[in-house]
Amino acid sequence: MLIALLENEPEIKQGYLTYLDNKKNKIVKIWDKYDNDEVDVIIVRSNIEVNSSLLDTYKNLQYVCRVGVWLEKIDRDECSKRGIQICNTPWANADSVADLVITGILNVSRKIQDEFDGIENRFFYMWRELNWRTVGIIWFWNIWKKVYERLKWFGVTQFLIFDPFLKKQDVESFEYCSYAGDKKDIFKNCDMISFHIPLLDSTRNFLWKKEFKLLQKDTLLINTSRGGIINENKLIEFLSENPESWAFLDVWEEEPNDPKIELLELENCMITPHIWAMTKEAEEKMHYFKELDI
Repeated sequence: MLIALLENEPEIKQGYLTYLDNKKNKIVKIWDKYDNDEVDVIIVRSNIEVNSSLLDTYKNLQYVCRVGVWLEKIDRDECSKRGIQICNTPWANADSVADLVITGILNVSRKIQDEFDGIENRFFYMWRELNWRTVGIIWFWNIWKKVYERLKWFGVTQFLIFDPFLKKQDVESFEYCSYAGDKKDIFKNCDMISFHIPLLDSTRNFLWKKEFKLLQKDTLLINTSRGGIINENKLIEFLSENPESWAFLDVWEEEPNDPKIELLELENCMITPHIWAMTKEAEEKMHYFKELDI
């Protein structure tokens, strides 16, 4: 097979694709010379939109492989019409994301990210213990289960799970977990909420005006999914009016540009530069496509 890597390094790392280097396959990069009609596989990450125009470029394509989880930039209907198989790696970064969620929670809970401010100001660091929290986890089975497992180790015993693809009995088969039939249940009853949602038309502004009104005044919001899930203007307003609340964000609306200056200036908002999959193990796993390992 001729395998074309359509995004420049370091977005797609050929070193992790060595399992495909054999007599049956040839890997080419965007600057190599090759005949588009001979390409069997294209590998993309998050920058390229796989639409009908792109697919027209590769007449004999068999596979579209996405390094990572979300498929929002791949026209799945068009691929299906053309008999093109879509591959992704939905389990690959679940541990990495869960680790980052816990890192953010612990940093925010004890305000470790702030500079040393003198022992006389140590009461500034006071907040809440994790085992007193009611944790809401929204969507995406692979990751919410990992977050749940880690928080349970910290003594959390109250979880409310919202996932429209799971049944009540699926959720409540897990210890300490209750099923939320409506997202409002999460916003009303939880004081720590972690989002793991793909950005779709139906999920944009998932947390917006009426939902912010339901939140408790010392809520921790964690978004490691996609910017646009939480309406940032309303988030800025909420955090400004509720200094006991916090947000830990690894994504934001303006990506790949920097976040809004108003977000960066908030003392109760911690932002990391989209690093939820940035571990060596996750990177390697995200480049492994069992469908091609033949």
